[in-house]
Amino acid sequence: MSEGQTPPADLVRRPVDELLERRQQALCNYLDASADIAGTRIRANLNGWQKWLGRLPGSPIARATARRDALMRDLAVHGVGADDHRWGVLSGGFVRSLGAPLCLEDTLAEVTERYGAEHPHWTRRLEALARATGEARPMAAVGDRAVVADLTEDLLAITRSAPDEAARQRLSDHLPGVLRPVPSDIESLRRDDRLAEVVFDIYADTIKLDNITVNPELRGTGLGTAILQHLCRAADAHHLCIVGQLVPTFRDDDSAVPVLAKWCRHHGFSVNERLGGRIVRTPMSVPGAAAM
Repeated sequence: MSEGQTPPADLVRRPVDELLERRQQALCNYLDASADIAGTRIRANLNGWQKWLGRLPGSPIARATARRDALMRDLAVHGVGADDHRWGVLSGGFVRSLGAPLCLEDTLAEVTERYGAEHPHWTRRLEALARATGEARPMAAVGDRAVVADLTEDLLAITRSAPDEAARQRLSDHLPGVLRPVPSDIESLRRDDRLAEVVFDIYADTIKLDNITVNPELRGTGLGTAILQHLCRAADAHHLCIVGQLVPTFRDDDSAVPVLAKWCRHHGFSVNERLGGRIVRTPMSVPGAAAM
C-alpha cells in the first residue's frame, strides 16, 4: 500500500513545492492589486476628484478594480487560503497534467450545472457557497481560520443533503477526511480518477487494502491522508478490519517502507515491517473515529 506522498526529506524538488509557490504568488498578486486600489483612491481624494469621476469606465480606480477582480480567479486556481499540507475545503490547485484546476469553486459550478434543473433549491445553496468561498480565500490566507470553519460547516451540511451518492462524493472530496460522510456502501470508496486511485477488496469482515495513490501533482497536500481517514472511519462504521502490505510506489530507496509504516501507525494500524510490511487495523482502533 502506498499513500503516494514523497517525504519532506527528499532533496528532489517536488510538485507540491511548485504548487505552494504558485499559491503564494497568486496571493501576493491579489494583495498588490488590492493595495493599488486603496492607493488610487487616496490619490484621487488628495487631488480632489469627484467620486463619480473616479468610477467612470477607464478611470484609474476602475482599472485597478478590474485587475484585482481578474486576479480573484487565480486564488481558486491555486488553492489560496488552504493549509499547506493538510487537506480541507480550500485545498487544491492547478494540475498541469490535466490542464485544469481542482478546487471547490469549480466542483460547485459543475455540480450546479448537473443538478440545477432537478434540484434548484439545493443548487442555489451551492452557488451561495461558491461566492462565499471566493470571498473567504484572501481572508483565510492572512490567518482568518474562522471563515474556513464556517465554509467547512456549510459544505458538510450541503454534502449531507446531496440528492444522490455521485453528488455527495464529488463534494466530499473537498472535506477533511474526518468529516466526510460515511457511505452506506463502503465499496463506493473505490476510485480511479483525476484525484486518486483507491484499490481494495472486501472479504467477510475484512478490507484488503491494495493501494492508495494520489495524483503526483497533489502529493504532499494531505489528500492521501484524508482518503485514508475516510476509509478507516467507514471501516469502523461497518465493523470491518483493514489489512494490507506496505508496497511503496512513490520512491525506490530503503526509507520508503519506514515512512509508510509511520503514516499507517498514525492512523491506528499495527505494522510489522519484518513480515513484508504487513499492516492491520481493527475497528475503532483510533479514538474518536466513529462515523459522524
